[in-house]
Amino acid sequence: MKKWFVSIIGTGLLLGLAACSDDPSVDNHPKEQVVPSDNQDREQTPDTIQVEDSGNKSHEGQVQNDQDAAEMMQDLNFTEFELEVNYGPNEEIDYEYKQKSNDGDYKAEMKDTVKNVIYKGMEAFTALHTQLKDLELNANMDKEAAIQEILDRFDLDADYSKFELEVTFKDGSKLDIEDRKTP
Repeated sequence: MKKWFVSIIGTGLLLGLAACSDDPSVDNHPKEQVVPSDNQDREQTPDTIQVEDSGNKSHEGQVQNDQDAAEMMQDLNFTEFELEVNYGPNEEIDYEYKQKSNDGDYKAEMKDTVKNVIYKGMEAFTALHTQLKDLELNANMDKEAAIQEILDRFDLDADYSKFELEVTFKDGSKLDIEDRKTP
């Protein structure tokens, strides 16, 4: 009987404490919540920080002074990477990375309508870096071998209608491949 009584009292206390929250986001009466007016100084929260105030945040895929990326760039053997693969009229994969300096300035974008993925800036760079950091490409590579390396690396279907790859290596050499398949 005591155990039953103690469990009822314990449950009651927990429900009572949960109902007494001071957190306005839990309040069921939105009229009573305090909302700052537009002319009040607002605390810098992720919702109120503008792009120019955000330090290393990206804008339209452009990132400046990203020190983590500067270190990661050393893993890559190229400064520019552009890949465009089309599958039929409506499916496209478009990956772009361009290192602008050794200080962490770069542009990175990923658009993949096959997997419904769009990344820009840091998010795109991180995803691309993971795929590209130990990529075995060079300027003298055979066209078919380079295409197969990219298809394997990004887990892409070989049934493309258009394949374009442009890579500029750190030594200034370039790899430029274009392949079109007719249906």
